[in-house]
Amino acid sequence: MTDTLKDQLIALASTGDANQMRTLLSTTEQPPSQETIQEVLTTAIKNCQFDAVRFLLAKYRSVPVNEEIVRAAVNTGSIPLMQALLTKDPSVINMQFDMRGTPLIVACMGRQHVDFLRFLLEAGADPNQEPDAAAYPLALVAGLYKDTAAIDLLLKYGAKVDNSGALAAAARRGNEPMMRYLLEKGARPDSDAPSVGTGASPLHVAVKAGHVGVARILMQHGADPRAAESSGTSAIELANQLQQQGKATSEMVEVLERK
Repeated sequence: MTDTLKDQLIALASTGDANQMRTLLSTTEQPPSQETIQEVLTTAIKNCQFDAVRFLLAKYRSVPVNEEIVRAAVNTGSIPLMQALLTKDPSVINMQFDMRGTPLIVACMGRQHVDFLRFLLEAGADPNQEPDAAAYPLALVAGLYKDTAAIDLLLKYGAKVDNSGALAAAARRGNEPMMRYLLEKGARPDSDAPSVGTGASPLHVAVKAGHVGVARILMQHGADPRAAESSGTSAIELANQLQQQGKATSEMVEVLERK
């Protein structure tokens, strides 16, 4: 296959002209490679060209759905596009990406609508699947979302609160509403760190990020500013160190020492 034909297919995929694509493919002597079809399909998905996607999936049933294709579908937040891929290969719902995460994790990282997250969960997405180098979905919505419905949805489908890193994620972003809601739902500062790795405590994260209000909330719910994390440093010691470096306010130190 020539580069010219590949370029033509990609151009047609971007505009969604399935009829012209069908005509072009019927006249070519050498069929396109698997890699080319995957690239063309990715282009059609990125441009939300459902007719072209449906045509390609039907014509090339043996071509596997790869990570780039699934990522493209998730990033559109389109339920019909994602459903088309799941109809072809239901296993992609929990595909472990080489470039961090899963479809659900990528959707949360992209702040996709709660309805799209619901669709993924109903299709079998595992909210507790090991995130590799990314974060758990609950931690992502705690840091990035404003709507507590996202937390309710993940909890409904079995997302674990303990060892999810959700409080630390909310602390890092200064997301006080989500922090308070997680605490109402039973999250505890002393059991927040993921079991894999050496995550900092939510209070240490709040201190480092300079979110005094978050630090107050955490201490109201039992966080101990004198407790050392894995590095051996307490939140108070960290605040004093940062203050000496000009990176922390006296208000943060006062709040921590008040307890």
